Amino acid sequence: MVPPNNDAELSLPSDFRLLVALDALLQTESVTQAAKRLHLSPSAMSRTLHRIRHRLGDPILARAGRGMVVTPRGIELRERVHLLVREAEELFSSGEVNAMASAWRNFVLLVDDGYAGVLAPRLMSYDYPQIPGATFHFMSASQADPDALREGTAALEIGRVHSFSPELRVENLLFSRYVAVVRAGHELLNGTIDVERFANASHIDVLEADAAGAAVDSSLAKYDLRRRVTMTTHHYTTAFSVIGQTDLVAIAPEVILHPGLFKAGLRSFALPIPATPVAIRMAWHPRSEADPAHAWLRSRVRDTLRSRLPENGSPSD
Repeated sequence: MVPPNNDAELSLPSDFRLLVALDALLQTESVTQAAKRLHLSPSAMSRTLHRIRHRLGDPILARAGRGMVVTPRGIELRERVHLLVREAEELFSSGEVNAMASAWRNFVLLVDDGYAGVLAPRLMSYDYPQIPGATFHFMSASQADPDALREGTAALEIGRVHSFSPELRVENLLFSRYVAVVRAGHELLNGTIDVERFANASHIDVLEADAAGAAVDSSLAKYDLRRRVTMTTHHYTTAFSVIGQTDLVAIAPEVILHPGLFKAGLRSFALPIPATPVAIRMAWHPRSEADPAHAWLRSRVRDTLRSRLPENGSPSD
């Protein structure tokens, strides 16, 4: 038995963090899964569990074969701790102790790198009232756990968002047209860009992103044409880097073309064929609906993406 530390006084926010960690451990019954939920390393969570054991005088989790089980004391505390954490979150949401709550917020955003390039600078910009101490983690939506929003390991998913689960809130942000992206001085920028000339250029295709290539190929098929794809990648950042040094052409949603790309010497032009615009959506779990910090994040994402497409159809500066 671990002796309890009866002389320790309650000190926030450190003890509240222990309470949140205890809730995660009791809910998941796993150090690894609790660490994932709180965006900590397993070793950091193990150290936190050691501190919890010292404070409570109980192992809380005990080894059982290859897994772990909750001790009787842990079972006794599980529901109470869970309710305490939820009540504390509601208190924080009221704004009474918002500064304390925001000091340790971690926001995981599931996005493709093209959207991260637009969102990240704005979230960290001094033009916006930031949440003190907030940390933003950008992860590829295609590589993330499909249950990340439901399990609380991610705050938002941004992009095409195929899941329309009744458990999630899904908001349509905007429709973005597809445009072609080339380096400054590319021969396609000289003269009229007709369908055949466009199709015969050398293209780089970004796979598993916004289905940009598929949308364009569908339209080209009506002319009995198809693009000449000479390179593929899974990342817009790679495609844009290659374009700046070659004569390749990429197709991308206009919304992700941020000012840095144009300053780096890239140019965009309207496609010579019609292509169905891509719907950009944002999804989150209802548990975060009333959380002021989460509402702030949703507002920043919404405003940032919508500001990319002013009335003249060109990306804003």
